[in-house]
Amino acid sequence: MLVLFSTFSTIMYTPKVMDCSIKKLNKELVALKDKGQEIRLKLMPLLAERIKDDDVSKTLKRYAMITKMQQQDQYNQEYIRALFSNCDWPKELSKEAHTAVYLILQHSDDALMRAYYPKVEEMVSLGYLDPDDAATMFDRLQMNAGLPQRYGTQTFENTNNQNAVWPIENLEKLSHLRATVGLSDMNDYIKETKEHIGVSIVWDKTLTIETALRFRK
Repeated sequence: MLVLFSTFSTIMYTPKVMDCSIKKLNKELVALKDKGQEIRLKLMPLLAERIKDDDVSKTLKRYAMITKMQQQDQYNQEYIRALFSNCDWPKELSKEAHTAVYLILQHSDDALMRAYYPKVEEMVSLGYLDPDDAATMFDRLQMNAGLPQRYGTQTFENTNNQNAVWPIENLEKLSHLRATVGLSDMNDYIKETKEHIGVSIVWDKTLTIETALRFRK
């Protein structure tokens, strides 16, 4: 599999000066968002499918799509760095473009996400992003740090090839916390994920951080 990954070239975004025209930024950001989401929608069924070890064709297809997603994410992150460096985070962006900035950050490396999480919170407070955006990013940062999540938005692939809910810090308050940021009930969320995108989620409420870290792929 390492050979497969090495056959793909890295796509880099290296602009000298970025045009901060709002109309142009709106168009470019939405296009980047759509491309990233398109790849993820194609990848989800491949990740959810149980593939036999000897099924080389499906295995190669899965890893090729993962690599394509990683390349697109890298390109998007370089674009976002250039955006923040040249234009900051323009409040005049369209709602969809604001969402695009958020999604690119949500799928970025931990350092970039952590650096701009306060900005995401600010954009939520100003009404440019939704409350569940900040909640989802908070949970992702917690999981990346090996800490319990708060809102139950994050899952991980365990060694049994299951999509499992990352441990949650306070199960008793979970429903209330999710409701405060506009998220549906946890059980409804798991059911909807299965029905709408075909991804099954396993929720072991007794799962500890230590066990999750041990069995995370």
